[in-house]
This record gives sequence, C-alpha cells and structure tokens, in this order.
Amino acid sequence: MPLLRAPASRRPKLPPTLHGILALVRLLPHVDRAKAAFGLLGVLAAAVLPVAGAVVSGLLVGSIGATLRAGLDSPQGRHTLVLLAAAGALVLVQQTLTPVLAALGETLGREVDAELQQRVMAAVGRPEGTAHFTDERVLDALRVVRGLGMTETDRPSQAVAALATVLPAWLRAVAAALVLLAFHWWIGLLWLATWPVVVHFMQREYFRVGQAGGARSGALRRAEYLRDLVLERPAAKEVRIWGLLDWLLERFTAAWREATEPVWRERRPRARVVLGSTGAVVAVNLASYGTLAWAAVHHDVGLGTVAVFTQALALANTYTAFDDNNAYLSFAGASVPRVLSLDATLAAERPPGPRTEHLPPELPAHAIAFEGVRFRYPGTAREALRGVDLRIAAGRSLAVVGDNGAGKSSLVKLLCGLHAPTAGTVRIDGHDLTAIDPAAWRERIGVLFQDFARYHLTAAENIAMGAPRHAGDRDRLREAARRAGALPLIEGLPHGWDTVLSPEYTGGTDLSGGQWQRIALARALFAVDAGARVLILDEPTAALDVRAEAEIYERFLELTEGLTTILISHRFSTVRRAERIVVLEGGAVVEDGRHEELMERGGRYAAMFGLQAARFTGGTPAAGRAAAEAGHA
Repeated sequence: MPLLRAPASRRPKLPPTLHGILALVRLLPHVDRAKAAFGLLGVLAAAVLPVAGAVVSGLLVGSIGATLRAGLDSPQGRHTLVLLAAAGALVLVQQTLTPVLAALGETLGREVDAELQQRVMAAVGRPEGTAHFTDERVLDALRVVRGLGMTETDRPSQAVAALATVLPAWLRAVAAALVLLAFHWWIGLLWLATWPVVVHFMQREYFRVGQAGGARSGALRRAEYLRDLVLERPAAKEVRIWGLLDWLLERFTAAWREATEPVWRERRPRARVVLGSTGAVVAVNLASYGTLAWAAVHHDVGLGTVAVFTQALALANTYTAFDDNNAYLSFAGASVPRVLSLDATLAAERPPGPRTEHLPPELPAHAIAFEGVRFRYPGTAREALRGVDLRIAAGRSLAVVGDNGAGKSSLVKLLCGLHAPTAGTVRIDGHDLTAIDPAAWRERIGVLFQDFARYHLTAAENIAMGAPRHAGDRDRLREAARRAGALPLIEGLPHGWDTVLSPEYTGGTDLSGGQWQRIALARALFAVDAGARVLILDEPTAALDVRAEAEIYERFLELTEGLTTILISHRFSTVRRAERIVVLEGGAVVEDGRHEELMERGGRYAAMFGLQAARFTGGTPAAGRAAAEAGHA
C-alpha cells in the first residue's frame, strides 16, 4: 500500500506545518480507527465543554441575585439549582476528560510510532539492493523512527500527544470567538481574524526551528554515532584499551553543538514576529475588555453577561502560547511527511521492468555469465568492476582471488542482486538477472558474507535465517549445523538450540569469532539444504582456528558437491581446491585457469601464492612456492 495518497506534484501546496498535521491526522484511522474516532469526539468535547461551562457559569452568576430575592423554593431558585448542577457536571466531565484524552494521545502516539516503524522497515527492506542505506533522506527518516533520544521533539508520538492538547485549544478559541459574536459582532470577527494569523506565524517559527535542525542532520547522526561508541558493547574494549573516552567526548560535543546551535538560534523567535503577534493579541484584548468594561460601567450588560464574556475572552487567548505542544506539532510537520514519503521515494528508484515469477527449480542448469560488466558504487567515481567477462559453469566451483579492493566482493553483490551493473549484463542460464524476480533468485543462493550478521536470536533462528520458510524443520537445521561443524557447539549451549546468542538477554551467551563463523556457514548450508543451487563463500574460514580451518578444507568437496560454488578467500590452501580460479586486479580479470596452470604461468597468482607459502616455509617467495608445490605433489 502506498504511503502517500498522491505524488507530491499533484498535491495542493500547503504550509509545511499544516501539511504535517494533515498527514498525521490521516494516519490515525489506519493505526486504530476506534481510538481515532473516540479521540476526535474527545477533542471536540474538550473544545466545547469549557465554552459551555463559561456560558452556564455566567448564567448562574446572573441568576443568583434573583434567587436570593425570590428564594430557593421559587421557580427562579429551581432554575438556579439546575444551572448549578449543570456547571458542576460540566466541571466533572472536563476533569475526567482531560486525563483520558492525555492517556489516549499517549497510547495512539505509541501506536503511530510502531506503525511508522513497520512502514519504514517495509520500505527500507523492500528495495532489491542496499545503495539506499547511504541516502541522506533514508538516514534522516530512520533517525526519526528510531527516536534515539537526543531530539525528541520530532518524534511522531510527541505530535500525536500534542494534538490532544493543541487542537482543543484551537477549536476552543474559535468557539469562544463565536460566543463573543453574541456580545458585539465586531469583537467576535476580530478574534476570528486574529486567530489564524497568529497561529500561522507561531507555527512557522517552530517549523523554522525544525528546519534548522534538519539542515544539520548529518552532524546529529555523527553525534549519535560517537555517543553509541561509548554506550554500546561492540567498541567497549577498544575505547578502554586505547583511552578513547576523552577523544570521543570532545568530538561528540563538537558534533552535538554543530547540530543544535542553529536550533537554539532559531528558538529565539524573531523579535519582529513575536512583537507583531503579541501586539496584535494585546490590541484585540484591549479592545474587547475595554468594550466590555464600558458596557458594564454604563449598565448595558448585567453581571452574568460580564462573567460569560470575561471567561470567553480568557478561552479565546488559549491558542497564543509559544509552548512545547505547539513545538511538537510544528516539528512533526517536518518529520511525519518525510517518514511517510519514504516508500514513494524508494519506489521511484526501483528499476522498472518485468520480473519472472516462476523459475525452473534446477536454475542455474547451464551457466552464470558476466558479460562486459562494469560497476561503480553510487556516489563514487571509481569503477569497482571494469569490463568483467566471466562464465561459471553450473555445478562447478570457482575461486576468486585478488588484493583488497580488487572487486571480489562487488562481483558477489552483483550476483546476489544487491546492486545492478552500471553497464553490461549478468545472466543466469541466459536470463538477464535484472529481469528475474529477486526473491525467487535469492532462494537459489546460499551466502556466507565476510561481514556476516550476528543475530541476537536463538541458535535455531540464527541458522534458520538462511531459509526462513523452513525454520520449523529441526532435522534440516541439525544437518546444516553438522556439515558446518557447529552441532557440538550448539548442543553444548546452556539451552541448546533455544539459547539466545547474546549475553544481553537472560540465559543468553556470546560466541567467539570462529564459533560465529560456523553458525554463519551453517546458515548458508541450510539455504542449500532448502534448495539453493549456488553457494557463495566469502572468506569462509577467516575467523577459524587452524584445526577447524583444516577440517573445513578437508570437507570442501563434500560441502560443495553438485553446487555452483563461488569461493572468495586469501587462504590459498582453500583456493587450490577449486576447479577453476580467476584473479581480479583493479576490477578486471587478469588470470583464469586451474591452480596448476596458473602456477606454471608464473604470473600474478603464482606470485601471491609464493608470498603466502613463504610465511610458512621461512624462505623467499620463490622458495616458498617451490616448497608448497613439492608438498602438494
């Protein structure tokens, strides 16, 4: 479901704050229709009841004198008692309604936050690739829904709670102005004319404050990042070992000031606006109270009338305050539409074109082909891949080697459909990968990334992530764990398969780097057991100890049997087991062949192999290469 009713170009131009309020109000029925309807009734009641109370109180004041003369037993006395009961009932209802409306606003606010988080999760998770994670618009929307705690005023939940206070005040002022029409028509019209002007300028000032903060969103994200380095676990060891606390505090303070000083400057509303708004309100009040006083002195109105219109004037003034609720509502004018429009923003960037819904189960049955593929990451000028032509036969293993930055991981990301080539085509059995439904294709892939995720979930859930549709198949989970060498590890955990792999939860535990790598390998193999035909291993043994690494090497053929396997590694003891090896340099394929062929050529591969072998033989690269070849023979 689209998050916007119409593209921005078709919507009428509205003041930013009004646009934000309307977007928020339109969202409420989608969150909880019953609560939104009750909230609307509550807002109307909160607006009307004080005005009704003012009228009843004025009538009561005017009735007391006549009652004292006629007595309580008279019709006048009974009329006064009815007015007294009505005034008491109105006060009781108002006193009950105020906390109920506040609680409803808070509850709806939490639900709005949850709804927006779900929508943003869907919007951010839906694109085929990951390039949008560097988009400033996406990052700003994520900061809003995360509510990281340093600028709470732009959180939508705060705006919902503010609606429960601000809207009744606005409507109350209008209702009070209508009452004033009955006193002197021109006073009522004066208040009705002044109200929207003052509100407009007041909300505009708050919106400018929000815009000032938004202009420094990059500095705010940097401040939040620096803060989290100190507050969260991943960097805790290095912060202490390297004595980074003071260094981080200094930079946090600088980034925080860069982000917030423009806000504080804007929070000193322009004197002209404040003086103009205040002057207009003061002038209208002087005219209103002066007219009322003149009428009272000349006995044109009674005591009850004076009481009614005095209270009406007080209620008419409730909309003019520069308070926090007005600020929350105005800042939402910047945050809510930005979050709601995120899906439309990302949808516009999704590549058009047909998608093949049903793929043959054996795909790839023939080959994966890179045809003249060039690629550069968004926002960069350097090409990560330069004219790659590469054919990978189905059911065979290919190792990709090269220095850091040679383009190995970029090749994998293109094959996974996380990015599209800048030029050229990736084909699966002749099908253009960009024309294949990404979800269907990714069911055919089992991947172990070098920077694999460490989910704070149970051991079973960590492995089941490889094929969530088969998460309940415990036998298949056990087999994947066995093949990855992770089964003894899991069975030795405090709660076995149900142990949460994080010490941040009761009964949870952390794992070593090598243990995590086994879990990640099991995840990739679980995808294979669930039907994946392509296995991609990016540095699969980087965190394993020597014994575990040797075990994986010895079982490499078993793990990859019948699969199209792409292996990226700096460990040549693993690479040499592949049926074919390509060397990437500067984003291009510079060598291609079997291990023995590449060694005989004495080119780039042989040089890298010799350098690594020399570390274990203690000799020169040439001697290391010779010793390694002799041992292999």
